[in-house]
Amino acid sequence: MVARRFFKLFRFLFLRVHLRGTRNLRGRGPLIVVANHEGSFGPLSLVTSLPLELYPWVVDETTDARTAARRIQAEFLEAELHLRPPFSTWLARAIARIAAALMRDLNAVPVHQRSRRMQTTVERSVELLEQGKNILVFPEDPDRKLNDVLGHFCTGFVHLARRYYERTRRAVLFLPVAVNRKARTIGVGQPVRFDALAPFTAEKVRLKRELEHRVEELYRGIEGREGLAAGRA
Repeated sequence: MVARRFFKLFRFLFLRVHLRGTRNLRGRGPLIVVANHEGSFGPLSLVTSLPLELYPWVVDETTDARTAARRIQAEFLEAELHLRPPFSTWLARAIARIAAALMRDLNAVPVHQRSRRMQTTVERSVELLEQGKNILVFPEDPDRKLNDVLGHFCTGFVHLARRYYERTRRAVLFLPVAVNRKARTIGVGQPVRFDALAPFTAEKVRLKRELEHRVEELYRGIEGREGLAAGRA
């Protein structure tokens, strides 16, 4: 697949990411990988570094070059790289064409937020899970901070677990993953199993809290280790 080769090359040239907790990946699958975003670094580092074939959820706008350009300009070139128009506008259009093609080749799952088409997102994702594939989601709400590390998790992705169970009678595993951009480290936690016998409303709340807690714990654990290493140096 062209996209995956591109990302491997990108990692070799530009990313040096440390992985921790990879023992939690052994013998698992399919998985719903739940991670914090960390700007553009999170998605890029996970897709290029985790030893899993991931099918990421992406905002549907990013799969179309015309709509992707606006997001790339605002959220990456201007917010992260601090570029300004007209250069950011021209560069965003060029990057958007490449990014949209890569998203399609990567078989990224378009997420139709606040739309009835969200059902299409769920059905496509469940089909991939049935094939043994792994879904990658970034559920943080950027407008609602949980603490200094995370945003509150939205719970739309939990519907995948219920639909998957309805179709297969198997409980899917959620894999918490923390990306720490400063430490250039990814931490992989213990999986959390969907409880199909619990009332779904209560299970959504449980999974939200459990996954938020585990991702935050992994993130802070990375910071703690980096601080200890710096102290010893």
